[in-house]
Amino acid sequence: MTHLDAFRPRTVLTLDPVARNGWHLKRYAILADGRDYAEDIATAAADAALARLPDAGALENPDGNHGVGFQIIHFAQVAVVVPTFYWQWGSVLAHSDQIRAPWSNPTRFETGKTEVFGCIWEMEIVTFEVQAWTATMLSGQGTPGANRETYLSRVAV
Repeated sequence: MTHLDAFRPRTVLTLDPVARNGWHLKRYAILADGRDYAEDIATAAADAALARLPDAGALENPDGNHGVGFQIIHFAQVAVVVPTFYWQWGSVLAHSDQIRAPWSNPTRFETGKTEVFGCIWEMEIVTFEVQAWTATMLSGQGTPGANRETYLSRVAV
């Protein structure tokens, strides 16, 4: 694969969400050609992301994060790349530093490129998540708790 090859979709898997330390994270895996899903890598990615996220805020708090977000575990060609995003201030999508693990040690995650937001395949999921958040949490209908459960049940695949 070269950096300007023709775009081809990649397999996207919906993983079980994580509810830990006050956080509610949807989780996805993206599989590049020749890469297989591995549960131990996904578990290590969740642990590494949760260790880097700020303290989870309350859903009703307008001045901080809402303890709700999503994680993408990209079994990419060059490494396991894991962007993690979360919602704050009602309508702002924030992200923790990108983390990545080399294929030589795929469960050891370190900080990756902090300026990177995500790749084309990851942005498809981000787009879906923005639309799901808008349609549920910012709908003007229902209660925050019920809307959060609806948001968490909507997945990109």
